[in-house]
Amino acid sequence: MSKSVTASYGRILHDDMDNDRLAAALIESCPDGLLLIDADGIITLANPKVASMFGRSMDSLVGSTVDQLVPGEYRDQHHQRRTSFNKRPATRSMGTGLQLFGENSRGNMFPVEISLSPVTIDNAVQTIATIRDVSDRQEAVALMAMHRDRERIARDLHDMVIQRIFAAGMSLQAVQSSAQPPMVAERIAATITELDDTIRELRSAIFQLGQHDDKRSLSAQLTELVHDRARHLGFEPTLSIGNDIDVLPDFIADQLVATVTEGISNVVRHAQASSADISIRLDSDVVSLVIDDNGKGLPDEPKRSGGLSNMMWRAAELGGSCTVESCEPTGTRLEWHIPV
Repeated sequence: MSKSVTASYGRILHDDMDNDRLAAALIESCPDGLLLIDADGIITLANPKVASMFGRSMDSLVGSTVDQLVPGEYRDQHHQRRTSFNKRPATRSMGTGLQLFGENSRGNMFPVEISLSPVTIDNAVQTIATIRDVSDRQEAVALMAMHRDRERIARDLHDMVIQRIFAAGMSLQAVQSSAQPPMVAERIAATITELDDTIRELRSAIFQLGQHDDKRSLSAQLTELVHDRARHLGFEPTLSIGNDIDVLPDFIADQLVATVTEGISNVVRHAQASSADISIRLDSDVVSLVIDDNGKGLPDEPKRSGGLSNMMWRAAELGGSCTVESCEPTGTRLEWHIPV
C-alpha cells in the first residue's frame, strides 16, 4: 500500500472518530430528551435527558419498548399510531396541537411535546423522537387563566354586587329618620349595619382574589384602593404614604387596608365632602393613619356602631387607638394609631 493511500485512509478514520465524538457530544448535551426507535418500537439509543425525564437509567431504556413510556390507558392507542406512522413515516414538528403524555418510573403522568423525524440507518428506517417536558409551561398557562378568572370575578363583585348593596343601604338611610314606629327605625338601622358588614366582607374577598403569588406591596394596594374609591366620592383624595410601610407584618397590613376602606366609605356615606386627605406613616414603632375631609363634620351624637365601631375594634385588637372628631370650621378627622 502506498504512503498516500495509507495517509488518506488514516484521515478518513480520524474524521470518522471526530464525527462520532461530535455526535455523542450533541446527543448528550441536548436539552430535550432524544430516543432512537426502530420499526418494532424498540429503543436503540437514549440520551441522559430522556433518562432523567422518565426516571430511568439509560441502560434500562435501551432495548425496551417505547410503549412503556406511555401511560397505560394510552398504550394500545399509541401502538396503533406507531404502526400507522411506520407505514408512512414523515417529519412531525412539536406543537402540533396533540395532547401527549409520558409516564415516569413512579407511574406519574406528565405532559410532553414530541417531534418525530424518520431516518435511514444501515438500510433500516428508524425514528428520532425529541421529547420535551412541558409541565411548567402548562402550569403557567393554567395559572394565568386562573388569575384572569379571579380578576373577572373580583370586578363583577365590585361593579355589580357591591354597588347594588351600597345603593340599597343608601335608600334605607334616606327613609330611616322618618320611619315610624321607633322599632321600624331600629330594624332599618340594624339592616344598614348588616349591609355595611356584607360590603366589608365582600371587599376583603375582592382583595384576596386580587392577590397573585407575586403578592402586591401594601403601598400598591392602598394606592389602587384610593384611586378606585374616587368614583364613589366624586373626587380623587390626596394620598400620602411613607416609604417604610411595605415592611409591616401582614396582620397589621390587612387591618390597615380594611380601616382605610371603611374610612373612605364613611366619607362617601356621611361627609358630603369635596376633598379628603389620607396620610399613612410608619414612625419608629407606630403606624399612623389620618383621614381628613372638608365635609359637614360629625353629628352631635355620633353612633358608635357600623363602620366606626369596626375601626375602633380593629385598633383595640391590635393594642392601638382610633378617634374620630369634627374639625373647625368644617370637616372630620379620623386618626388610627397602631404599635408595631
